[in-house]
Amino acid sequence: MSNVFHEYDQQYSELSINLSKKCSLAFSLKGGEKKEKLSEITYDLENAEKLISKMDHAASNLPPNIKFILLEKLRESKSSLKRLRNEIKRNTSENLKVTTREEVLEAEKADFADQRSRLMKSTEGLVRTREMIKDSQRKLLETENIGISILENLQRQKESLQNSQAMLHEIDDTVKESRSIVRSIKIKEFFTVTAPIIIYFLFKLVK
Repeated sequence: MSNVFHEYDQQYSELSINLSKKCSLAFSLKGGEKKEKLSEITYDLENAEKLISKMDHAASNLPPNIKFILLEKLRESKSSLKRLRNEIKRNTSENLKVTTREEVLEAEKADFADQRSRLMKSTEGLVRTREMIKDSQRKLLETENIGISILENLQRQKESLQNSQAMLHEIDDTVKESRSIVRSIKIKEFFTVTAPIIIYFLFKLVK
């Protein structure tokens, strides 16, 4: 039966060493790998407790002289398991705090990056809107200039037409005046040419 105890004790010693190594490794891991390693540590702790229980049962069935020695060894194993569990608990708690701080920082960084991304998109949208407004203003100014140019051209055409009408009136007046002059000239010529003849015939008739 003592051989069974020593076999359990050997298994416990190997498991304890592996637990210490896994704990050291787990503290340096992050994310999914860390959770997986902590799950292995929890499983190994349960096996270590089972081995302690088996060692206790094996020692209890031995003669008193041998039992005393093995129970002393069992107390050392229980004590080492307790220290190991406390160390794992303490380091895991500290590591969880660090992990929590890291997760908070990562979340803040992600939130800041998200806010920065949204701000950049908003800024880009404002820049595009400003450019669109400038382009619209430029087109409106061009349209206004074209309208002004058209109005000025129409005004010149109106003035040209008014000038043409004034010239037509002047020409019409000139034509009327010319006709009057021509008519008076013709009358004068008529009397100049015909007057002597009429006087001659009148003179003849009087005789």
